[in-house]
Amino acid sequence: MIGIYQDNFKDFLREFLGDYIKVSHKNIIVPCPFCGEYKQKKNHYHLYISLEAPIFHCFAPGCNAHGMLNKLFEKLEGRDKSENYIDKEKIKENKIKDIKLSAPTEKKKLILPEIREDIFKLKSLYLNTRLKFSNYGLKNIKGLIFDVNKFIDDNNIKVDNNLQRIKDYLHSNFIGFLTEKNSVIMFRNIDDNSDFRFFKLFISETKFLDYYKLYGGNYYSNHVVIAEGIFDIFNEHIFDTINLKNQVKLYAAGLSTSFESLIKSIVFNEKIYRLNVSVLADRGVELEYFKKIKRYNTHIIDQMNVYYNRNSKDFGDVPTGIEKFIL
Repeated sequence: MIGIYQDNFKDFLREFLGDYIKVSHKNIIVPCPFCGEYKQKKNHYHLYISLEAPIFHCFAPGCNAHGMLNKLFEKLEGRDKSENYIDKEKIKENKIKDIKLSAPTEKKKLILPEIREDIFKLKSLYLNTRLKFSNYGLKNIKGLIFDVNKFIDDNNIKVDNNLQRIKDYLHSNFIGFLTEKNSVIMFRNIDDNSDFRFFKLFISETKFLDYYKLYGGNYYSNHVVIAEGIFDIFNEHIFDTINLKNQVKLYAAGLSTSFESLIKSIVFNEKIYRLNVSVLADRGVELEYFKKIKRYNTHIIDQMNVYYNRNSKDFGDVPTGIEKFIL
């Protein structure tokens, strides 16, 4: 057996898609017939077939083919023969546990300078103010960077002409947050009146959107809270305004409004399937946008709720009047 599949399932895939078949811990990875990957010679392909449930998803850029396995069979052979290759008893066993998909990526090891609040007093004051002086403990904040120049030097970060022009300004006026896969630093200006408020420093490439993560109170949950900004999830993590912290596995900030990409990245990087998603939304993002995400991703999203701050554009601003929408 290969997960829930008979051994001859590999022979079926090989017949239609070629010899490249990779079996990982949670998936079978093959060329995608929907976007024509099987016609191209590559080192890695993007159609993932879960070993725990009869589902598939292509993560190739611009494809996004997904669904139940019968759809894949109909594409390959013109009819559904999936039952010939699936062990139904295995599927029943898997229903009592979380179904997870995995596409592991490597972290680049980076050195983070010590947080010196005595030297960077204005940065400390700004961050404490944004966290509403909650005694969070700045030195315990994951991926926090005050000393930008030392971080760049210690990690031999390539300094091109664009970075060279602003490096000292970043060092003096910005705090940075390193993302979960160590691929991006999101810099935030401590002067809220400046027109130059944000800067992203890309360190390495990742297969999926990188994000900043905080852990919730329930490691075994499939419930995640997502937002655009880091301070949105920080303040929600601290003050728990939607009263979900004990039910949530993690909080993630995508650093953009690409919520669909963020959800897919969480599914793969965190190895969670069938997400219960709570979105801390900016009022500038229409509810219809989230409805479309839910509608086109029902294979990976079980539930989705959207929360707006009734009193402000940003969710994390105070006072917070919470407005909830169940999708």
